[in-house]
Amino acid sequence: MRRLAALVIGCACAWTACAEDAGVQVTWNAPPPLRSLYEKFITPPARSTADHRRAAMRAWMADVRKRVPQIAASEGWFSAHVDIAYDEAVSDRVTVTVDPGQRTTVGKIDIEFQGDLAGEGPEHAARREALRSAWTLKAGAPFRSPDWESAKGSLLESLIDRDYAAGRIAASQARVDADAGRADLSVVLESGPVFTLGAVTIEGLARYPESVIRRVVDLAPGERYSHDRFTVLQRRITTGPWFTSVVIDIDRDPAKALDAPVHIAVVERPREDLGLAVGYGTDDGARAETSFRDRNLFGRGFDLQSSVRAAQLDQIGYVDVYLPSGLYTTHSGETIPFIDSFGVLAQHTTIERLATSRFAVAGYRLFKLDQAETRVGLTYQVERSYPEGSDPQIARALAPIVAFTWRRVDNLYDPRRGGVLNLQFATGARSVGSSENFIKAYAQYQYWYPLGDDDQLLLRAELGRTFAPSRLGMPEDFLFRAGGSHSNRGYAYESLGVIDGSAVVGGRYVATGTVEYVHWMNDTWGTALFADGGDAGDSRKELSLHPSFGVGARYRTPAGPLGLDLAYAERDRKFRLSFSVTVAF
Repeated sequence: MRRLAALVIGCACAWTACAEDAGVQVTWNAPPPLRSLYEKFITPPARSTADHRRAAMRAWMADVRKRVPQIAASEGWFSAHVDIAYDEAVSDRVTVTVDPGQRTTVGKIDIEFQGDLAGEGPEHAARREALRSAWTLKAGAPFRSPDWESAKGSLLESLIDRDYAAGRIAASQARVDADAGRADLSVVLESGPVFTLGAVTIEGLARYPESVIRRVVDLAPGERYSHDRFTVLQRRITTGPWFTSVVIDIDRDPAKALDAPVHIAVVERPREDLGLAVGYGTDDGARAETSFRDRNLFGRGFDLQSSVRAAQLDQIGYVDVYLPSGLYTTHSGETIPFIDSFGVLAQHTTIERLATSRFAVAGYRLFKLDQAETRVGLTYQVERSYPEGSDPQIARALAPIVAFTWRRVDNLYDPRRGGVLNLQFATGARSVGSSENFIKAYAQYQYWYPLGDDDQLLLRAELGRTFAPSRLGMPEDFLFRAGGSHSNRGYAYESLGVIDGSAVVGGRYVATGTVEYVHWMNDTWGTALFADGGDAGDSRKELSLHPSFGVGARYRTPAGPLGLDLAYAERDRKFRLSFSVTVAF
């Protein structure tokens, strides 16, 4: 006799079982998708004394006969038959055979609409068609309870993501014909009215002024509701330094859909941070650092970041002040967030017998998009350099700077696929505060390419040139040196460049490259083989390949893979050990 049942299927797999049990051994004879579920959710019967064995087994077998069809039904088998073979003489073994019958597949799919979305007009018709096309549980697919619930959830999310904030599923039904192996589905979406945005209110502020949020709010009164717009705004606010959590929503009362209030709720960070750190790097040696941060300088949300760091080769102190983000509106009406900053820096280095003392002030504006950022600014530097065995120099530069970074990687801190491009341009003129006329151009590109599940290839290249009559009169910041853990690893940090006396100084050209192969042995540890090459000099003829080769170990950390590399420099015929952290910056 043909059976027809009208069912609303729920998840039937809500039981917990031990992965390892010391009870009776159960053998499941069932199709693989069901067998794994039975093994996971149905606990084997416990061993018991002879007096209790029969009663315990009867209770367990009754439970199995009830739950096996339920689990099968959740996977689309509605005619499951259970057979349990148990020999009391062999009390530690039982065999359960499941004949699931015919698997039910999706038949007809009917999605209807109520509310504003059911109205006439091409806009409504296009939206209804888009929602029907986005339905994920297609005709002919196995009818599984999780897939049925997921499809309804995704459909509802697509509805309420735009315009219809109070949308809901008014009715849903799966009509299952177990004999025919067919499930006809129907869903009724109630859209409710179109929501428009009203006034924006902010909750949770105690330490910081409201202006740090208002500057990036671009929601217009009367604008139609869009979840994507809220997501973008939430990201803008969260990326600032003031809040650990940001939640944006509207009142979803259908009776108040016109000019619905927008609520922004924030959880604040502490205003001040004080940091102390010690460490060691193969580029600059042992170091100690103290830092101080005030996220509400002058009570206006200015973010002050300062640090004093002393290392064996490099001593630096700086103070930077970042203003709250703003929005730049393009001619097309698009808004791009930006951050203004200014700072002062004092630095002394002694590297490869070149001692430099530098003082710099700068101001920048940083434009940030999802995968790209552009920084424009103006910097003024005064530098005194003391190359060992040569004459000291004083160099000045008043330089407009433009820097562009484009990132497209699958993981910012542990990339497996994608690339990062960095471009920099700067210029200076004698007539406007610089010791020499110059134009600096620099490009670096890194690319990660996966080779299977456990291996990857890293390629890196950099090219730079400073167009100037001479390197003399140029601060080192606008010249180039090579070598070190992020350059040619067989050579010491900034040891490749122009020889001046017995010191290595910067030149007007740089070209380096890396090919690296990494094999991950597990989720934490990996090994690497690499080849580096490249040089810096004062003319193209001076550049040499200077190849170096090596092996390394990799250790994954939350800040990115930590690398320990041993490289052999062909020119110097020496080995060099270096540390580095590989991130997509």
